[in-house]
Amino acid sequence: MASTSETGHAKNVDNLGLLISNIASYGDRYKPTNPSILLEALKKMEADGRAAVLAVNDAMPIYSRATIERDNAFAPLGQLVTRSLNSLRASSSSEQTDEAASAIVRKIRGNRTTAKTAAATDVKVATVSTSQQSYDSVIDNYERYIQYIAATPEYAPNEDDIKLPVLKALAVDLRAKNTACNNAKVAIDNARMARNRVLYTPLTGLVDVALDAKTYIKSLFGSTSPEYKQVAKIDFTKA
Repeated sequence: MASTSETGHAKNVDNLGLLISNIASYGDRYKPTNPSILLEALKKMEADGRAAVLAVNDAMPIYSRATIERDNAFAPLGQLVTRSLNSLRASSSSEQTDEAASAIVRKIRGNRTTAKTAAATDVKVATVSTSQQSYDSVIDNYERYIQYIAATPEYAPNEDDIKLPVLKALAVDLRAKNTACNNAKVAIDNARMARNRVLYTPLTGLVDVALDAKTYIKSLFGSTSPEYKQVAKIDFTKA
């Protein structure tokens, strides 16, 4: 389904409220046979649509914040593992040991996602340079690297930030932030799907129902009537 801006989704709901106000002013003259466009049914549709839009709006800052926190946590990882690798190379470890560690580090650095600021838009709440899956790949390879150097007796740096316990703690933190971001992405995707069902399901969604109500008003009062001219200007945009 094509996407519109968050403003566009909210505008459809707002415009239904305006249409309802016009319909309420008709009194007993408005009596359609289609139960979906009865006044009370339209009021419920407006309430459902507004709740669906708000659910997306509520999910946005959570995902945006989780994305920023994950990006900030992952950003220094490439430099950190490079320093750790150089410490290993400077030890008495064998060339084969160093090369095996280097192969893992290359994967960590090569797949590292470039941090970018999350933007609260409907198309993408946060834009990254690589796929969502790349974060999983980076943390998987980082955990592999930790397991490797943990099994390498020669790895015993004096620098606190590349000591094994610190690197292990970072892995736990990266995993937690990645999971939180993935969960937030699922939540906002589900909220958008629910909103789109309420607003844009063919025939029964808010937009199509509102258009049916406008058509009934046209039938009731005539295409040149002041009543219809007033509601004809109320737009509903399909996604």
